[in-house]
Amino acid sequence: MNQSAKTYLGLLAVAFFWGTSFSVSKIGLRQLSPIHLAILRFSLASVIFYIMLKIFYRNNSIEKKDLPLLWFLGILGVSSYFYIQYTGLELTTTVNTAIIIAISPIFTIIFSSLIFHQESLTLNKIAGAIMAFSGIFLIFAGSSGIKLGRDTMAGDLLILSNSVAWALFTVLGKRLVEKYDPFVVMAHINIYGTITMLPLAFTPAFASSMKATGLITWGAALYLASTCSVYGYFMWYRGVKVLGASRTAVFNYINPLFAVTIGILFLKEPGNIYTLLGGAAVLAGVYTASRSREKLSRNGEQVSSDRV
Repeated sequence: MNQSAKTYLGLLAVAFFWGTSFSVSKIGLRQLSPIHLAILRFSLASVIFYIMLKIFYRNNSIEKKDLPLLWFLGILGVSSYFYIQYTGLELTTTVNTAIIIAISPIFTIIFSSLIFHQESLTLNKIAGAIMAFSGIFLIFAGSSGIKLGRDTMAGDLLILSNSVAWALFTVLGKRLVEKYDPFVVMAHINIYGTITMLPLAFTPAFASSMKATGLITWGAALYLASTCSVYGYFMWYRGVKVLGASRTAVFNYINPLFAVTIGILFLKEPGNIYTLLGGAAVLAGVYTASRSREKLSRNGEQVSSDRV
């Protein structure tokens, strides 16, 4: 199995873990507030990252000139990202949230291709992104509908900023993962992002909530830390390094597909024709955006045949 195939399988696993994270987070939120769960999750993840850095990546250091960008990515993709997302969730519906976050790959294509010029803009990427987003729209519109208006405006705008932030987080990290090992990059990003949240841990409210936290909540936080943070964030930037930001971003569309499938199979939630058609559109879109239409030029270099 070549490197690209392994990366695609790894990103599918990430989509599964992130697709299950909402249900697992609900378990953790039974005893913890959103910000306290985030602090616990990323504190555990940072401990895992730190131990693995010391054991397996002892000789992989980061140059001082790259530290400011790592700190910024830690704030952008860890601490502020989840604070904004949790706040937005309180002001809008989960359906609106899922659809708005699904726009993130489109922003990634814009940033990566048109603004930072990291990748070429291809017809495959555009068609795949539109197809996959249409599938997500079908799934959620067919299940419980979309509610837009003044009541959800503030929350919708916060989630939209979340979507833009994740796209920017994906694209800005590309230079770092090309220079360093993706695991080393993600370890530092998570540790720095956690440090920015730690002042909130030194409060009476956090201390009292930790005392009341049971084993099930700790298990949920550990699951989120090890699979969704450590493995998920590492594999995400591994995908950016091997496949590019645009092709990696389309796997965001599979997250809600896994979430819906798990809900139907294990939680006995209702499914309908919209779920089936939307799921098919998501998979077709991901395949289309990930497929490379390339041909060999006379000098043996690969050139894209569908640039626009």
